[in-house]
Amino acid sequence: MTTLAQFSVTILDIEQLIIRDRLLLTVLVSLDEAHSEAVLEDLDILQKEIGLDIAVDFAQQNLTLANSENLRVVIVGENIKPAGIAAVAGQIALLGGNITSIKRTTTDPLLAIELDLTIPNHSLKKVQGELAKVAIENKIDLAVEAGGPTRKSKRLVMLDMDSTLIEQEVIDLLGTYSGKTDQIAQITKSAMAGEIDFQEALLTRVELLSGVSESVIEKVRDQISLTKGAQTLIQELHKIGHKVGVVSGGFIDVIEPILKSLKIDYYVANKLEISNGLLTGRITGPIIDSMAKKKALEDFAAQENVSLNQTVAIGDGANDLEMIKAAGLGIAFNAKPKVVAAADTTISTKDLAAVLPLMGISF
Repeated sequence: MTTLAQFSVTILDIEQLIIRDRLLLTVLVSLDEAHSEAVLEDLDILQKEIGLDIAVDFAQQNLTLANSENLRVVIVGENIKPAGIAAVAGQIALLGGNITSIKRTTTDPLLAIELDLTIPNHSLKKVQGELAKVAIENKIDLAVEAGGPTRKSKRLVMLDMDSTLIEQEVIDLLGTYSGKTDQIAQITKSAMAGEIDFQEALLTRVELLSGVSESVIEKVRDQISLTKGAQTLIQELHKIGHKVGVVSGGFIDVIEPILKSLKIDYYVANKLEISNGLLTGRITGPIIDSMAKKKALEDFAAQENVSLNQTVAIGDGANDLEMIKAAGLGIAFNAKPKVVAAADTTISTKDLAAVLPLMGISF
């Protein structure tokens, strides 16, 4: 810096890295072209005096890319291979983008690498879609979001319940007390894969629960376990002022105490009809299906005065599709193929804490 101070130089960017005990300092400056040779000579003397390796590159550069926007791509995984990085960079190039910086942000529970880029004004959804294809082909998880201060603004994160926030399917647990376990589980599997209508499948399964004692609700609740990383995700989101919602095609009778204990800000689910201490095989109130989940996302976002662009939706089944597509960042969490194909990004590890680095949150 002392050497450069002798010239009419303005610092545009600076970054220091240490990799395996080797320090790398990069400085981007603007200067009078007439001084370039003198700068080069003085830096050559300096590197010999203090034992540095100094590389200098001069170029005419337009630092502003007209009609472009700043985006951030985050790649996460237990193992990130060079082929995955190459494929992502190649697709960014095909879209006309330019990677301006790359850095590692987390190492636990997963490795996360962030790429800042400028890109011509494609819609965010288009870029997400193109890079999602690359992610699926290369078996990596990545997210694309707008860069800049909006990424740090207040956000609403909406989760599906069964096989997302929790490891189980509640209706399958209830089914073990009906004597029709296999029949219910098969319908659940087909509904989540999008092979049959969710609403029809739900009503059919609930009908099979007719006559089951309401006392099993508490027994089922005791069998539920949170997905790995669920508490970390919720706690870290709350710590920085974000809101968390849960929208479930399951049953409020079973899950409400769990949601309250997690301090979930918003939630909605189906309600079982109970008469004389027995499940009637019917649901009371509106059915929470795919469109209802989308509406819940919209309603909760409106209540928090958060735009849909600032929402995140996470789910695994076909009934999460509309919610995932409507959110600013739609995440398929260990999801069925139909959901993976429609989502902005995927998480293939069974750890919800992986959502945090995708959102640019270190913890």
